[in-house]
Amino acid sequence: MGRQLQLAATQSDEVELLRFVRSRAPIRVFQAFAASIDELWIDDWETREIPAAQFHIWPQTFPWSPAYAQTGGPKCPRERAGRFYIVNSSTAPVFEFDRSFLDDKRYGRIYWARDFSAPHGLDYDAEAFARLTDSVWRWIRKVGRRLPNATTHSPYFLPNAWSQRGEFAG
Repeated sequence: MGRQLQLAATQSDEVELLRFVRSRAPIRVFQAFAASIDELWIDDWETREIPAAQFHIWPQTFPWSPAYAQTGGPKCPRERAGRFYIVNSSTAPVFEFDRSFLDDKRYGRIYWARDFSAPHGLDYDAEAFARLTDSVWRWIRKVGRRLPNATTHSPYFLPNAWSQRGEFAG
């Protein structure tokens, strides 16, 4: 089963989270779909906004070989045809990050699929990845804050989102 935390994060919070993960392991960041294979990979995430509502964080200490494919076929909408993606990301040693849309009070999440999509097991050390996940979750809980009277499913507001919560949280 997967593991996740709900987050309220701004772009600067995302960068801080990525820096924290990078302090534990070298990382690569990729988006779900792009016009080319090269554009899937976001190497300049510290200097520009990641151009996708969802992206993935790959700690490179966990070996993995991305497999690429291209959208298309008779049921594919014309405007989405020809986009590249990584076919095996759901069984990869990656964190999935869904961006927050704070103006709409829609919060994001960070998620590890673990063996949810891998009924035959994972090709990487899941216990070591679980330890990394624990350290990321501890960091989020340490630097993040929840709204007063929050439930266990309430988002953790990372520092910049917390400082702006009056604008976003009702």
